[in-house]
Parts: sequence; C-alpha cells; structure tokens
Amino acid sequence: MKLLFVAPRYHTNQVQLIKKLLEKKHEISFHVASIGHTEDHSLLTPVQFKQSKLSVFFESFLKGAVSQYYFPAPYSYWKAFKQHKPDIIIIRDPYKMFSMMAAFYALLTKTRIVFYTQEPLSRPRSWKTRLKQKMTIGFFKAAWMTPIVSDNTRAKSEHLKHMYYVPLPVNVTSEEHLCNLNTEEGPKILMVGKYHQERKKHLLFIQALNNLKSKYRFTATIVGECATREQQNNFNFLNQQAAQFGMSNQIEFKQNVPYKQMADLYTLHHIFVLPAINEQYGVSVNEALGYGLPVICTDTCGAKFNINNGHNGFVVKSDSLDDLTASLEKMISDYQQLTQMRQRSLQYARENLSADVFYSKFTNLARERFAISMNLATLLAIVLL
Repeated sequence: MKLLFVAPRYHTNQVQLIKKLLEKKHEISFHVASIGHTEDHSLLTPVQFKQSKLSVFFESFLKGAVSQYYFPAPYSYWKAFKQHKPDIIIIRDPYKMFSMMAAFYALLTKTRIVFYTQEPLSRPRSWKTRLKQKMTIGFFKAAWMTPIVSDNTRAKSEHLKHMYYVPLPVNVTSEEHLCNLNTEEGPKILMVGKYHQERKKHLLFIQALNNLKSKYRFTATIVGECATREQQNNFNFLNQQAAQFGMSNQIEFKQNVPYKQMADLYTLHHIFVLPAINEQYGVSVNEALGYGLPVICTDTCGAKFNINNGHNGFVVKSDSLDDLTASLEKMISDYQQLTQMRQRSLQYARENLSADVFYSKFTNLARERFAISMNLATLLAIVLL
C-alpha cells in the first residue's frame, strides 16, 4: 500500500515505525514543514515543499512557529498530491494549517485518513474538545491514533469512537546485549533532553546526582541538541554547574548525537532518567526500556503509563528534587534489584513496544475503520514484484 505521512518534521521517534512498514513492502512518503538537525534519513528522505507566500505572511504577522502556520502553495501541492494518490494518509496534529490542507485533499481524492496526536486515548475531555474531535473524525471519515493509553487520572475519562492506541515502536535488544554492571564503577545513568528547554530539568538531575555522590559510585551522561546560541549557552552553564559541584569527572555532556549513535549510548548505560515536566510523550522513555534500562520519569510525562513503580522504574513528582533523589538512590543502592528491573524493562518493551506490536495495532486500525487488510495488500505487493 502507498502510505503518506504529513507532519511538522520527520522525528526520530518514527524511524522504527517506518522501518517496519518498509519491511512489510509498503511504499512510504513523508511530507514535512521543516527538517531537523539530528534526523536520520537513511530509510527515506522527507519532502519539504516550498512555503507559500500567504503562509510566510501568517507566520510573520501572527509571530508563530514555522510548523504552526506553514503550508505549501495550495495549487502546486494539490498537483503533487493527486499525482502521488496515497491509499492511506497519516496526519500529525490535524488542526495545523498544513494538516488541514492535506486532510481536505485526501477527502477529495478519497484517500483514507488517519489523524495522529500524542494525547491519552482515555482522558477527561471538555464538551468542546469532545465535540470538535467527534466532528473531525466524522467529517473526514477518519481514524485517530495515539501512542498514549491513559493519563492515569482519577477524573472521569472517556474513549472516543474510532480512536485507537497504536504504540510508537522502538528497537528491542536481546538480553545478552545488556551492559554488564561493574560494581567498582557503579551504575551508568543516562539522560536525554534538548539543552535550551528549561522544562527538561537538566539542572535538577545534576542536583540529584550531587545529593548522592558522597554515598554511591556512579557516572552519568547527559545528551542533548545544541544547535542554537541559546542551547550552547545553557550547555555551558550546565557544565559550569557540574564543575562547581565537583562532578566534572562523573558527568559527561554530549551534544548533537546522531540518531544512529543513540543505540550505542543506551547499550552502555544501566539507568535512564527523564526528569522533564509537561513532556507530551517522551519516546526516549520507551527507547530506554527497549535497551533494558529501568526508567525514572515524572508524573507529567505522557509515556509514564509504561512505568510500573518498583517494577521497571519509578514515576516521580514533577520538579521534585527529593522524589528524584530518592528514586535514583533506590536504583543505585541495590544492584540485585537493578538487575531485575533491567530484565523487566526489556520484557515489557518486547511485549508492548516492539515493531511487531505496532504493526499488529496499526493493521487492526485499518481493518476495523476502513475494512481493509494491510497484510493482504502486502502479500499482493510481494506477488506482483
């Protein structure tokens, strides 16, 4: 089948998804509003259409981000869309201008539409949000998918018709590839987060490590994007803070690590920490689980539903130094428990976050909503080759 993705950019969290679809002999295209610094284009090259003059005006006048007001010239994109004529289009964030343009063109060409957002499948919704989403699904005869099951709230939650949980798949390593723990050096702790975003809480992480440095052996690595002056300034500041705590030899800072090299970093560590607050999803949580790393994340991280406290990690209170320190201490103070948590993390990823699980969920969506079998389409494509 011909699948077209329309999104603000080709995020690394979709690499494993694309890889699986290509393995299943589907034809994949990706249309984007922008191209990022650390993207991996080894599987496909995303297409960025020239921005329309009207879009440039909106962006300048309304002072918005490129991804919010970007859209290509309507007629030229219509010609390209008609020529491509995908069977299914997967549209990220349906209420952005480019997304709506693609959705209307898909409707005109009778292309099946799947909207994709990172929001809990089951969550409390205001009547306005509920009505808006129901009308969008109904008008476009669409399906809607999200990689988040629930927000774990006690408030009344609901699950909209034709909305599906489809995980973003991650690479799942084998148990023999887990990094051995050297008891003389202690555990190696990994954190990933763009350096310019204060909400990632790099400094909070460093402070928690400082609270534990006199009691336990460990080392840490912090990885983040560093492509702007703001990011570079914060990168320098964090290095200075680590030096002031006397931890320059314990904390290593890395910048602009290509996606292909992240696998090696996950493999070389034992614990993953994402102290970020208001993290819409946090695919790095799932990537870490796929490499057998127990995870500490916050209660405002979208991926927190994958963490079972004390089983494969801990969910801590956002912006709480005490909670973060206590959870880190539980992991680095008991090597036997840490080993068990690593095995459970790997098992959870294998059963819930693998490419096979993704493909099963996505084909179920296509079958239930559109009455088509992607597996049959794949078989026909192989026969015709």
